[in-house]
Amino acid sequence: MKNWEIIDGEYTRKVMWINHEIEMKLYYNGEDEIDGEEVDESKVEEMVEKILGNKDYWDKKCKKLFADEFVDWFNEEKWVKPEYSEIYYETKSTDKVEKELLKIIGKEDTEKIMKNNLLTKEAFKKLLDNQDMGIIIDYCDGEEDSFFTIAMHEKLFFVDKMFYACCNFNGEIDEYYMD
Repeated sequence: MKNWEIIDGEYTRKVMWINHEIEMKLYYNGEDEIDGEEVDESKVEEMVEKILGNKDYWDKKCKKLFADEFVDWFNEEKWVKPEYSEIYYETKSTDKVEKELLKIIGKEDTEKIMKNNLLTKEAFKKLLDNQDMGIIIDYCDGEEDSFFTIAMHEKLFFVDKMFYACCNFNGEIDEYYMD
């Protein structure tokens, strides 16, 4: 298939999207082993263009949903502390965690997180602006609707959470979940 290359056994296409280079992964009926003759390439490309054409909508919509899910969960789980973030594991210094947060979300929000373990949705959306997103296109043949999934990843804190928004080809989010 043109514009796609096989990386780690999966059809992958790298594109610039929302100021990030992201990888789009193509699946056919949920499988990564694809026979090019089975897939209607024009329909897949139509889906790609539809996603890329609505990037601002998906960016805002998915970030808002992820922020709602993650921030509510984070603020309820009192054991989650910034000291345990991935940066801390790499540097063994909470100072580095604080510096990284200051760069991304600013002084006021960083102080709230470091002192009170409170994360606001606005601050989290700023964190997401610094993160890459992946797009998985699952092309279904038959009665099922084709759909695509936009995935966002947050690992600045101790937790390693992925958010998935599953969308139909009409451009509507059918379901979303955090894993």
